Amino acid sequence: MTVSIRNIQPKFQPPQRGGFLISEPYLNDYHFRRTVVLVSDHSDAGAVGFVLNRLIDLQTDDVIPGLMKYNFPLFFGGPVEPNTLHFIHKVGELITGAHHIANGIYWGGDIEMIDDLIDKKIASKDEFRFFSGYSGWAAGQLEEEIEQKAWWVSNGNVKRVFDDDLENMWRVIVKDLGRNFSHMADAPEDRSWN
Repeated sequence: MTVSIRNIQPKFQPPQRGGFLISEPYLNDYHFRRTVVLVSDHSDAGAVGFVLNRLIDLQTDDVIPGLMKYNFPLFFGGPVEPNTLHFIHKVGELITGAHHIANGIYWGGDIEMIDDLIDKKIASKDEFRFFSGYSGWAAGQLEEEIEQKAWWVSNGNVKRVFDDDLENMWRVIVKDLGRNFSHMADAPEDRSWN
């Protein structure tokens, strides 16, 4: 019996702030192939998120020299406004203007406070993740893409947001979806290799 990827889908759940969008294994959009996107905001107006498993070969100081004392690795957040800098963190309201995403994960705030928090050992560098650009969807667009099975939705485990094993993040989170998905985590990069 052959099982099509298109027929596999977790019980439908709408994406929620703090949840993950997991691209199906053969998504044709190179921006999102085998990616995990953290949904940082979702409403009737649309959705915003950041790709968690695409590190780019730049540091924050490469894009905005002198912005901060500390330099951070830069991730590809998504194809929207690639010249903008965004960050998520675990230090909460210690950063003025931070927006709560879910379960101890925050988005943005006063970037100038980061150096001071690290200097005073209130925070560490590994509690921050910086992104070039973001992933964005207009009203109804994300739901349509989910219906077309481009994305699997997981509204669980935000502990994985700061995982360091970027190469295996997609695979691990697909396995987190449950037994029906575990075989998909090891699907070959090219469908014809099956």
